[in-house]
This record gives sequence, C-alpha cells and structure tokens, in this order.
Amino acid sequence: MNKQWQEFHKTLTKELGEELANEFVQSLLKKSGGCPKKAAQFFYELGLKWAPLMNAWSHWIEKHGEGTIALILRDAKPLGALPATKKWKRLYLNRLTCGVPDELSGDTSIKQHPLLKRYLSQNGCSEYFTFVDSGCYGSVVLELCKLGLNFHPLFFFSKNPNIPGFLNEIGISMIEGEILNDSLECGFPHMRARPSELVEKNGKVRVDLCSSDRLSVLFGNAAMRGVHDAMYSSAISANEAAESLLVLSRQAHLGEFTGVLSHTSPEWSKKNEFLSTWPKHLCWM
Repeated sequence: MNKQWQEFHKTLTKELGEELANEFVQSLLKKSGGCPKKAAQFFYELGLKWAPLMNAWSHWIEKHGEGTIALILRDAKPLGALPATKKWKRLYLNRLTCGVPDELSGDTSIKQHPLLKRYLSQNGCSEYFTFVDSGCYGSVVLELCKLGLNFHPLFFFSKNPNIPGFLNEIGISMIEGEILNDSLECGFPHMRARPSELVEKNGKVRVDLCSSDRLSVLFGNAAMRGVHDAMYSSAISANEAAESLLVLSRQAHLGEFTGVLSHTSPEWSKKNEFLSTWPKHLCWM
C-alpha cells in the first residue's frame, strides 16, 4: 500500500474504526488494482446508486422542516449535491467544536468553542431552524440545546427515540439503518478534514477548513458528481433505493468492494448512559 493509500486508510480509520476501514480499503485496492482513477469511477457509480435515497431524504426534510434549513457538514454533505437544497444553509458542526469527545477519531475536547454561538447566529440560526444531520444519537443536538438555541433536528438515521430519523420512518430496521448510516460516510469520503477551530476575521466568524487526504478528495468529489448527475434518472421509492444499497452490503460480506459496508462500525460505549439521561423535555417526535 503506497503512501496515498495509507493516508486514505488513516482518514477512514478515524470515521469507521480499524477493522472496517481496513476491510473497505483492502477490497477497494483489490477491485481497482490500486489505480486511483479507476477507484474514483467506482465512487462516481456509487453516487449514482445513492442518489434516489438522498433525493427521497431531501423531500422528507422539506416536508418536516421548519424555518431555516441548516445542512450540517461534513456527514450530511451528499444532500448538497441536489439542486433542491441550494437555498439551505451549510454549517460545519461536529463533536470537537461542540465540546463532545469522539471515541473513534480520538478527539478529546470537553469545551465548546467560544465562538460557536456567534458562528451559528451569523449563519441564520439565531431564530428557529431545522438541523439536518446523518445521526445517530444527538450528542451535538444536546450541546446546542444547552446554548439555548431553538431548533428542530432531523436525522438520516436516529438511535435516539426523541429525534426523528428518515430511515426509521420508512421502516428500515435498526441494524440496516446503522449500516446505511455508516456507509454514507465511507461512500462519500470527506473532502475536508474534521475542523477543530472557528476563527474571527473582520467581525465574521468562519470555520478554519483544511483539505483531507488526496484520495478522499478525489473519491468524495466523484461520489458527489454521481448524486448530481443522477437527478434526471428514473425515480424509485425510498424503500426500493434503500434495499438496492442493502443488497450491496450483503455482497460486501463476500469480500467484494461495493462501497457499502458489510457490517456496522463500533458502537459508542456511552450509548446507554447518554440515552438514559436524555432530558425529557427535548423530544421532537
């Protein structure tokens, strides 16, 4: 494995854990012969396959969203390739800037960034807004509530019974929903590294962004083009779109690279403690 593939593996390990990242990268190496251009084509085709489900998710958000719709980057970025979401806000929020430790990435920050509330306010989130993210538990949601923000969270997949999830609502099982949610990250590699700093310049607060590793940028852009280019394809139902991706998950069990994970990433060790102490008044169901 040459240096650029090693860097890609390192990036994925922070998102998925060592076992899944290794399985994903090794199967991609085998299928592509280590050729980045060929591998990028696989991600473009993967974007085409994800597009119907992303389109259905966007319609569900428009139906349930209230006020300003804020697309939370990086994880929910595939929605940004859809023309229908052009007017939505794009915000970079993560556990690190919100003061929540992250087990897989090793981020250990325990303090909210001091410019966080100003960043949100300057991006149209001082009034009621809709918070759109991939999911699963709502640790960032809880921190924003502590800031006194008034908003409505909508997830792609939710493990929190108090927060609506798109896959949950269409009847996808918990284990399959988790596989699809984890696969959303590796199927759309992050073009930007996880931001840790907010900076102020000329009175404006912005996120200090850096590019991810070379292959993540190449593959991530290819997958996003696939979503965009599929917008004129024949429509299928959300459940049909989900099932087509779950078929790829089952194929991945045989060691074939499909771009969809064969199983889920390691579960958060503090899941039970977090959900059992969730404030009862924070319920959007």
